[in-house]
Amino acid sequence: SLYKGPKDDEAATAIRNCDPDGPLMLYVSKMVPTVDRRFCAFGRVFAGTVRTSQKVRIMGANHVLGKKDDLYINKSIQSTVMMMGRYVEPVSYTHLRAHETGR
Repeated sequence: SLYKGPKDDEAATAIRNCDPDGPLMLYVSKMVPTVDRRFCAFGRVFAGTVRTSQKVRIMGANHVLGKKDDLYINKSIQSTVMMMGRYVEPVSYTHLRAHETGR
């Protein structure tokens, strides 16, 4: 399971219901360095909506709940894009829609 928190809290409920209005729950599966010394993160939205300029908390692969190691708070989303095959389309926001999950 990607989510380690309680199964009945707000985040777990939003993930289970694919709620675009819930808290943002985004899993980053790949980080690719760019030429300007930043990273492009490829991920999937499980709940909530991700927007350009949104402030997020990033918990890295080595983060342990309750500790500050590998934890980055108030980092801004620089841009949001949809990748479809070889095409990249800039968008102001994106969220999970129930029909994308097969529900």
